[in-house]
Amino acid sequence: MRNLRGRLLPALLVLTILLFAGRWIAVFLADRWWAGQLSPAAAGLVTRIHLLRLGLDAAGVLSASAWFVANLIAVTRAVGSVQVPRHVGNLEFRETLTPGLLLAVGVGAGVVLGLIVGLDASDYWPTVALAWRGVSWGAVDPLLSRDIGLYVVQLPLWRALHAFALLLVLVALAAVITSYTVIGAVRMLGGRVAVNDHARAHIGWLLSAFAACLAWGYLLEPYELVAAADGVPTRQLFDLTVLVAPALAGTALMVAVLSALWALRPRHALAAAGWVVLLIASVGGHRLLPLFAGRDPTPAVGPAPARGFVESAFSLNDVQEATRSAPAQRLPRWASIWDAGSAGRAVAQDERAVIAADAAVIVAGGERRPAWLVLRATATGSAVVALADDRVTAAGGPLYYRAADSLAYPSPYPFLELTVHAAHPAAPGYEVSPEAHGPAAGGWARRAALAWALQAPELLAPAAAGARVAWRLGPSERLSAFAPFGEWSSAAAAVVGGRLLWLADGYLSAETFPLVEPLEWRGSVSSSVRAAFLGTVDAESGETHVYLRPGAGPLGAAWTSLAGGVVEDSVAIPPAVAAVQAYPEELFRLQSLALERAPWGPGTLAARPATTPVDVAEPQPAWRADGRGVSLLAAFDRGSRRISAVLEGTVERGRERLELIRVDSAAGLPTAAVLAARWSRFPTFDQLHDSVAAAGSRLEARPVSLWLGQDGIGATQTHIAVRAGVRPVVAWEAVAAGDRLGAGRSLPAAWDNLRGASGPLPPGAGAGALGEARRWLRLADSALRRGEWSAFGRAFDALRQALDVAPDSAGQ
Repeated sequence: MRNLRGRLLPALLVLTILLFAGRWIAVFLADRWWAGQLSPAAAGLVTRIHLLRLGLDAAGVLSASAWFVANLIAVTRAVGSVQVPRHVGNLEFRETLTPGLLLAVGVGAGVVLGLIVGLDASDYWPTVALAWRGVSWGAVDPLLSRDIGLYVVQLPLWRALHAFALLLVLVALAAVITSYTVIGAVRMLGGRVAVNDHARAHIGWLLSAFAACLAWGYLLEPYELVAAADGVPTRQLFDLTVLVAPALAGTALMVAVLSALWALRPRHALAAAGWVVLLIASVGGHRLLPLFAGRDPTPAVGPAPARGFVESAFSLNDVQEATRSAPAQRLPRWASIWDAGSAGRAVAQDERAVIAADAAVIVAGGERRPAWLVLRATATGSAVVALADDRVTAAGGPLYYRAADSLAYPSPYPFLELTVHAAHPAAPGYEVSPEAHGPAAGGWARRAALAWALQAPELLAPAAAGARVAWRLGPSERLSAFAPFGEWSSAAAAVVGGRLLWLADGYLSAETFPLVEPLEWRGSVSSSVRAAFLGTVDAESGETHVYLRPGAGPLGAAWTSLAGGVVEDSVAIPPAVAAVQAYPEELFRLQSLALERAPWGPGTLAARPATTPVDVAEPQPAWRADGRGVSLLAAFDRGSRRISAVLEGTVERGRERLELIRVDSAAGLPTAAVLAARWSRFPTFDQLHDSVAAAGSRLEARPVSLWLGQDGIGATQTHIAVRAGVRPVVAWEAVAAGDRLGAGRSLPAAWDNLRGASGPLPPGAGAGALGEARRWLRLADSALRRGEWSAFGRAFDALRQALDVAPDSAGQ
């Protein structure tokens, strides 16, 4: 039995190591096979990252295990003998555990603690890679005169190493003190704590290491303060920290020496006095001294340097400013009608069939048109439907574009059709087929590695001849594996050269950018975020590219160098891709929040109540006045419930452009909430609501949309009638320019009402349906005369829908 127990622990240890090694090898091979079919550079990057992660995990586990094993072995040396009670029948006897078994228990416990503490070291591979390479900003902070790169890439590594060392010491202290207490080396005797010499020496050296870790932390405090880990410091706080931190570090080193002396000789009072002094000094330096010094709110740096750091942190260096002094004088070229949710319902009655909906400018019949690209699931794969966003039928129904036709039809014809192998956000976890875009399934050994890596036991079954395995079919997931150093946004659809392309923004963030107030981002806080990369994924072929954006900054340049060919230069972005590139939405959200602060002072975000967390202020998409794509807008309010400024983000020839338009009070619009309340008081609005309810539908109001023209700003709001099993219908349009409001069944009618040329028609009024029927009748007749039967069929189907005639009316 004793020999069995002696062999069991090594066997379990070896089995654990083999499992970890096997899993790592399987994941490594699968990732390399996957990256290799994309590009040799991607395969090389995957190899380097895996080896770095393996090295960090090995270093973390081995160092932590060696540390804990050494400490626990030291504890076992203090044990004379351990007797364990045993029962055989009615007899009880005590079995003495051998020193070899105690040693095995100590080693096993140390290894387990090492695995727990050190196994997540690989999560820090980006920090280690950047710190090893080094990054220089070419600019220094005005307080400690250190390059910004020290705070962004070096300080995170220092903090991680300090936290790891502190964790090792604290866990070892807790385990050692507990063990010595259990075996009686530390006990209460006569109301006092009694410690034998062996335990005192051991605990003393650990306390010395603990004090050294505290000294390390005190020396980091000035750098952490400048890095604004807890907010931008005041001048008074910085001066106190620079004064107190070295004194506390010196005190901690003195305590480390006293603890080492206590380990050698039982000078209890001297060691205890040292720790008491350190405690008092720490509390006094961090808590009491700032109270006695008073509260001087003077910032550590002036407004001009502070603005420069914020601009560098959030890509605000080139913010242009303009003014608008008059309200809008005309409707925009394209005014948005739908949003993502209503666009999905307009294409597929079953919302579960909708995969994605993105606004994009398309080319239909050689003409540029604003549309929502809605990807829906079909029986043979998926299809892209282009929902017109600038026009509806006379009855308010949705219209759809075809790729080869400039006309918009009331039937949702596919704009593009995709196969079942296409990459999209709702794609399966993996696919096995001869047509899959992935590495070959290969023989049994290769399939076993893939099955283990993907956790897909189905791959163990025999595969068909020529079968291939494709995974990471989601565009954002694919980019995250292709360039894992970036934090990737959700992918948006665009049609480029007749193919569906997924575009995503790759962000680089930092939590320790100096002298910048952190902002909430992705469930955490960051003091710097830049959109450094543009990623593209071809939906059908899976071809993947990552480009460096212009103005990506030093971090983007550093990762481009480290990636070794995976990231292509910005000049390599195809012009057709640059033409459909949108402004990075998450960056725009952070930029609008940063601009709320001084010295810009445009006001607070008008769409966000004061009680709303800062990370939920959503930017508003809008069609650009020049028809070149989508811009992002954010409105600001100075507290008067009127828009005081508008921030617009656009992309010009592949370069982001940010403009802050300040609105004169005479030209300003009321905020969205005020506009919605005023529009709802129109006399015909109640009639509209009652009419929609009587038809069994419900009325849904789209969010208020701004438009930004050369002559001023305006706002619109669309009300949509929604009923289960029926496509939504635009029932009401409202428009505002300055303090003038209008409403009608269409935007032109609402604009006429705003100008006083007409009143808003009640629901059901007007003869638009008859005019639309005449138009489709002329188009059907023209197609019939030309002998174009497909065009005739589409026009006749549109005529039938305009007249509200069922498809089988002839049979009736």
